[in-house]
Amino acid sequence: MSYPSENFTARAAIVNRTHRIVREQAQSMREQRARSRSLWVPLVICSLLLMVVCYSVWYMLDGYDVTPSGIPDASDQIMLLLIWSIPVIVAAVGLVWFQRERERANEGVK
Repeated sequence: MSYPSENFTARAAIVNRTHRIVREQAQSMREQRARSRSLWVPLVICSLLLMVVCYSVWYMLDGYDVTPSGIPDASDQIMLLLIWSIPVIVAAVGLVWFQRERERANEGVK
C-alpha cells in the first residue's frame, strides 16, 4: 500500500506545530511557577512586618496611663494612628506593585 508523500508532509507539519505549542505552554507554565515562587519572600516580609507592628501597637497601648479622672492620657495619639496605618499602607503599596508586575508580565507575553 503506498501513501502519497504530501500526506506525510502535512502530518509532519501538524506534529511540529503541536510540539511547538506544547513547548510554548511548558515555558509559560515554568515562568508562572517562577513568578509564584518569587512571591513567597515578600509575603514573609509583610507577615513579619505585620507582627512587629501589632507588637508595637500593643506595647504603646499598654503604656497609656489612666489619669485620676479616669480618662486615658492620649498624648501619643497621632503616633498611634500612624502605627495603625502602616499595615494598610504596606498592603496598598504591595497591591499596586503586584498589579504593575502582572501588567508587565502580560505585556511581555503579547
